Amino acid sequence: MIKLTHVCRGWRELFTSHPLLWTRLDCISVDKTKVYIERSKSSPLEISLRQTDDTLDWEEAFILTVPHIHRLRTLTVSGNPAQVLPVLTEHFSCSAPLLDNLKINLICAQAPALPEKLFNGDLSSLRELDLAGVITPLPWRGLSNLTTFNLCRVPEDQILLTQFLDFFESSPHLRHILLHDSIPEFCDVPTERVVSLPLKELGIIAQQPHSILLDHLPIPSGASLRLEFAFSGRESPVPSYLPDSPDKLHNLFHITTTNLHFGLKQRSVRFNGPSGKFYMRVNWTRGVDKPHGGPFLQTPPDEFDVSRNQWLAISQFNFQLPRVPVQIETWGVYRTFHSMEDLRTLTLTQCNNTPFILALNPDKSTSKIVLCPKLEEIILYIEHPDQFHISELLSMAKERALRSMELPAITIVSTPQLWPKA
Repeated sequence: MIKLTHVCRGWRELFTSHPLLWTRLDCISVDKTKVYIERSKSSPLEISLRQTDDTLDWEEAFILTVPHIHRLRTLTVSGNPAQVLPVLTEHFSCSAPLLDNLKINLICAQAPALPEKLFNGDLSSLRELDLAGVITPLPWRGLSNLTTFNLCRVPEDQILLTQFLDFFESSPHLRHILLHDSIPEFCDVPTERVVSLPLKELGIIAQQPHSILLDHLPIPSGASLRLEFAFSGRESPVPSYLPDSPDKLHNLFHITTTNLHFGLKQRSVRFNGPSGKFYMRVNWTRGVDKPHGGPFLQTPPDEFDVSRNQWLAISQFNFQLPRVPVQIETWGVYRTFHSMEDLRTLTLTQCNNTPFILALNPDKSTSKIVLCPKLEEIILYIEHPDQFHISELLSMAKERALRSMELPAITIVSTPQLWPKA
């Protein structure tokens, strides 16, 4: 902006006459900060402090903004907490009545505590709060306007579940929540305590799968729930189960779409329907000293009710393991398919199709009802020739035709690079 005012007198008069063009302060230099503060006049300010080794006079420039806290609208702070926090504590302890967006991201081996007297503890106009790498006692006062809350990289159990629920109760309009490596792993709250929020999105990313927060935070109809659990390194436990959160999602019984993924390094479940969305991902790695390399496959999520699904996708199931149909029965796929009377589309990616076809036609006796009577299309994504078995598909199509249950489409998508003769 300053360079533009040096083009000519006309440009200088034009740009300096619009205060809103001078409201974004990056505190890189003292002279630049002075110019922006002067030309912004009384307009709300957006201050960004990204303390690095290159910004040597950042503190002096940042302090120039202190007399103008009353018009602070957005504050973004990142850097070394040993240098940043003392400045915040000393100069930003008074109220900021216009502040509606606060982001603090501090990088340190040990997360420091955020000063309680920051902005005098009053954030009555705040709409978005984004904290990373800091410890906060939660809650602050006056959060009635808060709609978005992101919390990242808080040391284990530094914030109790009680503090979270107190914080949520003080933020009755909270709609978007993301907790990344910040949720406690034990419960200090009575089972009967429940906090209801008008949630639109709730994301939880953690190391260990659990549903501690979901036991006390109902998911409203139409909300999107995303759970991710990461496992890495030799010492990390490999999950042998899905978390017990699905029994808390009573509003998602109208799910019409399910995607199950059993990959080499992650497993995911994605649900979608008119009443809401649910996404859960689990990552893990095997230790190098583990025998029998290759994918670690898990039991399908039988606890999820997919009986009303119209679309079902399964990825990398039974991949690189002996293709024995009884394994599928043991793992519960029969039970998954059994009651899916509304299923229209079945998509298999990198899957041996034989077990699934047998699951759709478990008994060739005409006296038995074919499973999934409304099935309209099977889509196979094939990368290895031994995954493809046309005879089972033809047999199933014939059996369905004998019972006046046609299968309109079978789509096979191959990868030419891996299977040139497809």
